[in-house]
Amino acid sequence: MKGFRAVALDVDGTLVDSEPLHLRALQAACRAHHVDISDHGPAPFIGVSIGEVWRLLAPRFAGALGHHTDQGERVFREAVTAHYLAHAHEVRVLPGAQQAVEHLAREGIALAAVSNSERSIVEANLRAVGAQASFGAVVSLDDVRDPKPAPEPYLRALAMLRVSAQQAWAVEDSPSGAHSARAAGLRVLVVGGDQQAQGDHRLPGLTDFVAWWQSIQMQAQTPARTQIETQHLQAHRNSVRVAESGVSE
Repeated sequence: MKGFRAVALDVDGTLVDSEPLHLRALQAACRAHHVDISDHGPAPFIGVSIGEVWRLLAPRFAGALGHHTDQGERVFREAVTAHYLAHAHEVRVLPGAQQAVEHLAREGIALAAVSNSERSIVEANLRAVGAQASFGAVVSLDDVRDPKPAPEPYLRALAMLRVSAQQAWAVEDSPSGAHSARAAGLRVLVVGGDQQAQGDHRLPGLTDFVAWWQSIQMQAQTPARTQIETQHLQAHRNSVRVAESGVSE
């Protein structure tokens, strides 16, 4: 059967509303070292990998880490991750997320989770959705050299699922994630209201995903059905011409 064979889903902001907890974890790590990040606004670094966050904030930690200065990034990242995991029960699963994953799994669609978060956080978020076992591939920050917006995370997911980009959709909510998926050659469904995230289709959220997916699959299968119908029609016309000519085959 023709149609799409795989879906690669972002996790933070797509399946779970984890950005508030990511922010609280970052703020807690910064407060512990008396580092002020208020100048970055009320919701900084959405869709940005923790490594890039560290590169932006490292100068502020230079005097705060004392004897840990040579291990600053490790200390910072461990503090952020520890706070997140300790409060992972606070993560809210976004409406429609569980239903979307369950529907795709029932349909035999190969699933990948593709995230800029560390693996322990990704796994905690998938457990919150109740969908960890449904994913044939999980690509986290720990698995790539160049995270989103680079294409590497999605290219790795495609390789793990053994599908081509033409056979897959990505589901993203952020500009960096959408850029990553598009650069890897996938079609992109953008969910949420970030107008800077560019894709092929857009939905307000995942509550309408199942209906949308069914329509996309139907459209993908239409050319194959049309070709078969054309072949049958041509065969019928040929048989009619043979009958009218009185020539037996």
